[in-house]
Amino acid sequence: MNKKEEASNLEKKINDAFKLFDHTGSDAVDVREIGTIIRSLGCCPSESELQEILVQVEDQEMTGSVKLNRFLPVMAEILQENRLQGAEPELLLAALKTFDPEGKGTQLIQTPI
Repeated sequence: MNKKEEASNLEKKINDAFKLFDHTGSDAVDVREIGTIIRSLGCCPSESELQEILVQVEDQEMTGSVKLNRFLPVMAEILQENRLQGAEPELLLAALKTFDPEGKGTQLIQTPI
């Protein structure tokens, strides 16, 4: 796949995710939906990273909403640069294994009496 096809596929992926939350067909979504849209694209932003993105994409004329034409280029850049990626599964598994030193596949939780 060449770069042009990759960019087109990426734009379609972003567009499709955005459109799921565009209930009126106006190419705009509620600003509160942006975190969910970004996470649906495989990103794991912190709250501060999410706020930085919102500052870039929120519609200045219609506060509380984000238009696709502002969101698309910002999100495409984030995905192309592999920013906001979550931890690797192996790293998460290693972290969980620290709570299961005997390798039983369970964790004991002690509750106060």
